[in-house]
Amino acid sequence: MKNRMKVVVLMAVMMLVVLSACAKKPREASDKTGSGKTAKAESGKIAPVKGTALFVLVDRGIETSFTDYQVQNRNQVGEYMDRDLPMVLKKAGFNARLISTRSEYQGAAGTYLLTVKITNYNPGSQAARMVVGFGAGAASMDTHYELYGSDSKSLLSDNQSVGSGRDWRNVIRKINELTAKALAKKVNEQ
Repeated sequence: MKNRMKVVVLMAVMMLVVLSACAKKPREASDKTGSGKTAKAESGKIAPVKGTALFVLVDRGIETSFTDYQVQNRNQVGEYMDRDLPMVLKKAGFNARLISTRSEYQGAAGTYLLTVKITNYNPGSQAARMVVGFGAGAASMDTHYELYGSDSKSLLSDNQSVGSGRDWRNVIRKINELTAKALAKKVNEQ
């Protein structure tokens, strides 16, 4: 009986060693551009738009048909996005200010309005991410954003969709970074 217990313990230790060797470590994004640069290196480069006034309005996309759980998730994601998006935009050089209603934006020369609507959110399963891994239980989010100039004319409109097997906050951060990069590019073209 003791020998059998030793074998079971030894197999468990070996399994842990194998699993820890297979665990994913942070890695650079693969070269998706064909230019020899990694996508991570490219996504980190945002052309500065120093001092450009940008008013930010986040719509959580809550519908009357949502369950209490869905409303709770949207509010949690919305609160995090309310804090994170202006910060990411400030790092890109925008003078970003969060507003709660569209009427707070008074178009003036050199100002922009960014509206972001959460169109879909799936919190995934934290338990599946921790136990199974390999993308199981991934969180995902879709957004639609529009950039308006001082004359309320739409300058840019796009959808973002991101999923992550790590954490829901990573999904929001990636969407915010992609949005900031697209906005900086558009504003620099103006």
